[in-house]
Amino acid sequence: MISELDALAAITLGWVHDLDDVWHTSPVHVDGVHTQQRTRILAKLDQTTARNPIGVVIQGQAGTGKTHLLGWTRQQVVARGGYFFLLGAPSGENFGAGVVSAMLADLWRELDGETQADRFLRRLCEQLALPPRVAAALLGDATLRPKHLKDLLTAFGRRYPALIRQCRETLAAFVLYKAGTFDDIPVGDAYLRSLSEQEPGERARWGIRSEARPPMEIVHDLSRLLALTGPSILAMDQIDGVVTEAPVRGDGPPASGDGDLYLNALANGLLVLHERTERTLCLLTCLPATWIRFRERAVTSLRDRFSDGMPLSRLDDPAITSTIVERRLGEEFGRIGFIPPYPTWPVARAAFDGAPQYTPRELLQRIVRHVDECLADGVVRELHDFTDQVPGRLRDQDDIIVMAPRTDDVSRAEDEDDVDGDRQEDTDQDVQGPDGGGPRIGADPALLVAIDAEFAGLRTEVPAVIPANEDFVVPALLNAGLTAWIAENGAAGADFDLDPSPSTRPPLHARLSRTLDRDTGEQAHWCFRAITASHGNAILPRITTACTSAGIVAGNPRRQLFLLRGADSEWSRGAKTQQALTAFADAGGRLLPLDPDDLATFTALRTLLDQRRPGLRDWLTSRRPASTTSLLRTALANATGARGATGSTAEVAASDGLGARKRGSTAAVPPTTSTPASAYTSTSTPASAWAPTPMSTSRSASTFVLGAASADGASARVDLSVLRRHVAIFAGSGSGKTVLIRRLVEECALRGVSSIVLDPNNDLARLGDAWPASPSGWADADADAAAEYLAATDVVIWTPRRDGGRPLSFQPLPDFASLRDDPDEFEAAIDAAVATLAARANVTGNTARASVGRAILTAALRHFARGNRTGLASFVDLLADLPDGIVEGLDHTNKRPIELAQALRAAMVTDPLFGGQGEPVDPATLLRPADGRRARISVISMVGLPQDEQRQSFVNQLQLALFSWVKRNPAGERPLGGLFVMDEAQTFAPAGPTTACTASTLVLASQARKYGLGLVFATQAPKNLHNGIPGNATTQLFGRLNAPTQIDAARMMARNAGGDAPDIGQLGVGEFYATSESLAFEKIRTPLCLSHHPSSPLTAEEVIDRARRD
Repeated sequence: MISELDALAAITLGWVHDLDDVWHTSPVHVDGVHTQQRTRILAKLDQTTARNPIGVVIQGQAGTGKTHLLGWTRQQVVARGGYFFLLGAPSGENFGAGVVSAMLADLWRELDGETQADRFLRRLCEQLALPPRVAAALLGDATLRPKHLKDLLTAFGRRYPALIRQCRETLAAFVLYKAGTFDDIPVGDAYLRSLSEQEPGERARWGIRSEARPPMEIVHDLSRLLALTGPSILAMDQIDGVVTEAPVRGDGPPASGDGDLYLNALANGLLVLHERTERTLCLLTCLPATWIRFRERAVTSLRDRFSDGMPLSRLDDPAITSTIVERRLGEEFGRIGFIPPYPTWPVARAAFDGAPQYTPRELLQRIVRHVDECLADGVVRELHDFTDQVPGRLRDQDDIIVMAPRTDDVSRAEDEDDVDGDRQEDTDQDVQGPDGGGPRIGADPALLVAIDAEFAGLRTEVPAVIPANEDFVVPALLNAGLTAWIAENGAAGADFDLDPSPSTRPPLHARLSRTLDRDTGEQAHWCFRAITASHGNAILPRITTACTSAGIVAGNPRRQLFLLRGADSEWSRGAKTQQALTAFADAGGRLLPLDPDDLATFTALRTLLDQRRPGLRDWLTSRRPASTTSLLRTALANATGARGATGSTAEVAASDGLGARKRGSTAAVPPTTSTPASAYTSTSTPASAWAPTPMSTSRSASTFVLGAASADGASARVDLSVLRRHVAIFAGSGSGKTVLIRRLVEECALRGVSSIVLDPNNDLARLGDAWPASPSGWADADADAAAEYLAATDVVIWTPRRDGGRPLSFQPLPDFASLRDDPDEFEAAIDAAVATLAARANVTGNTARASVGRAILTAALRHFARGNRTGLASFVDLLADLPDGIVEGLDHTNKRPIELAQALRAAMVTDPLFGGQGEPVDPATLLRPADGRRARISVISMVGLPQDEQRQSFVNQLQLALFSWVKRNPAGERPLGGLFVMDEAQTFAPAGPTTACTASTLVLASQARKYGLGLVFATQAPKNLHNGIPGNATTQLFGRLNAPTQIDAARMMARNAGGDAPDIGQLGVGEFYATSESLAFEKIRTPLCLSHHPSSPLTAEEVIDRARRD
């Protein structure tokens, strides 16, 4: 039971809307806020169908909801089939390069399960009617070859003859950057970023000119290409900080003309952006003071291209104010399973009636101060009046909830001059008092020691950082380290923010910013980018884009960029790479080592932060693990100093020898004796197709305990790689079969393996629920394992044919194009598809008429699969009008194909899922976890499919789609890529007459192992299960059965597996006979599951409600 004080202490770090909210749908959006501005944006967006509308300026003071409004705008343009781009803060002289960098990064952001780049190319392929094999290569689903690009450009030229002459190279480079091999991607990347060839002739192979083009021409091309498939919005959300930087950069005092020159360079960039884009709405968010400066001092034409409106207002409706608080608090408390006394607790309902007109940020800050006061005193109090002065109020606490408690102004002022002196000495203390910026009053020393032990254990897992995964691994680790660093600095960290999690092709891996003046938006930035590649072709674009995105220039100490690299890794000695490194150093950039010890710390911190365990605030402020890492101790040496000390970091660089790159050093500096990168390769990093957001794991990378031997209590262990060769579970009602299934799925999730789980009985939909209290059957370590599992696992409920939940559909025919190169798999897919169609066309029997019908379907499908058309509707059209010679000798009258086509059309009407109704879901969506989670469990409920025939048809479509996907995305070196769990397997692959999904089930059972997909088949009727299932399962478990015929069948299977189960009818709950590759046939007792498993399943209504809420 979570106490009220612990609930307050567990509230998340970030309460205000930072940039991350632009890319994630806000759960606390309230429609009654900023209606005038939203109406204006929608009107402008409607104008993008024919032209570029006048840009929109969104003005408002800090905290009024400008960024939140951008997030809402993103949803609107994506819903209209368009694209959204968020420009950071490109400087005037590098404006075009900054826009290109932002567009390329955001094209790789996933929105609604698909990256914007994939969405554009998919739509373009559909427009051009490209063959599936060409489209697959262009989308990266097959190997991209020059002939595929040629096919694309030829088709594009036929449809858009004027545009092909202008955009040919940009389109080719974009596809190469999207779908090329690891070695070819830098070729397209360099062209798009206006860089010259790294090696002579490297572009000619792909039909791309060798000359570099100006960035704004690339922007123009990208915009015209995107406009073919939808409108775009280009939004700039950090303009205030850019405008205030001219005097700092040495461009002259504020009153001089130099500052105006810089301001006009930026204004000119905005004008060109408006003129050189198509079907694009430009949005500019800024403080009112910034827009006034633009109007008064920038070129007049800018005011003609952007329209301003009324600034965003403060909250003046008590109902809206209370709704915002209710949803924000509800989101936080819901994360930790705490039910508050009333929805707005600890804010009393009466407080809203007399609340001042706050901005949303000020409202939440006021609650933050109240929470901090409660934590500091160790007493929970309700907030009855927003206007009450809070004793010891934190100064400048404008952005985040500070994890440390409130300290009084006097003691904090005394500490500010020595933030990195005395505080460093405090890191060895168990519990600090308030004056030391440490834990709140009443912090439990035993809890701190327990977290110490967990932290030490988590640090043993050091992820490998290599070129193929640096864009996934490093951002996650830096985010954890910097989040912890902010928390460790207590009140001094209140001015700092983190940029959102980057896309999968990021220019930077992390950006920490500090707001120096809230009236002008003036900021300081610390940017980080790891580069592990060894070839100059890959290094050069990364250096240049990082410099552009960070905005570093000589003489501007408020912009810092750190390039990270293994201490023993030499930079390429190519002339262009060395020139780029010299320019980087001249602009104030610094090289720092990517220390394995730091990576271990960040890995452990990420897990701890995801768990959100009580006491973490106190532990971070007491131990300061992030602040003591080599990387952050060096990069952020004086970051928390006085706001005017903006040059301190640069001065440290000049004085401590870290500017050695200017003096000719080619290695990351300073040199260290740390373990080389090659010595800490980890096998636990998941392949990007299965888990695009790699996450550290404190669990063993390969083995888990299946149970304890009944004879001697020894652990029966199974390796994840063995699950590739499948699991079969034979057990009846009350045997513990469902608990065993759950624990298998949970153990896989703990090790970063996602699962798809069929739930025919509504007893697996609680896989994301915590036990209300620790059950008596748990082992000592199970409580911690359960907490880790729930924190790291993303459980999603799907409800096919129930739109009120989370609907799910797939195409009824497989992707034949991806299987043509393998004759065996192509024929297996044909057989599976024919089985599906035969069941729907009523030709499944053994009569001569049924045999002829299946033969006609097979011949027609083979012809169809080798053509360019796709989809069931297209096949039925072909079947109704077959070309001559396709079924020669089978039907002289040609009536049978027409009859079969009519039967299939009728089935499409009566069963919309069979007809492919709805937007098909990419199987990757079922397996890819949400950001910050280690694994996803997709539970597919059958509540919308009451009949066995409906279930079999749907599962067949799922299995065909899944098989096509895993073939294109094999797990590679991972021990196990994913798990597919089929409970009540006898329904889908029975021993008797075949069903619509028998063939596809057997194809998966025999072929999926090659691609890393493991299957779990569970049944309480082993006699009724197709014998091809146990024959393909290396791991088999036999639990209690009741029916004599099923007992006999199970004992026969056990003998075939090398053992016997004489007492299978008398086994206890959780007792199983087990055998596997490294496990002799023996009786074991399996552990209790980690998620809540009550005696009764959910009702259909409860399942649908859960699916809707996920």
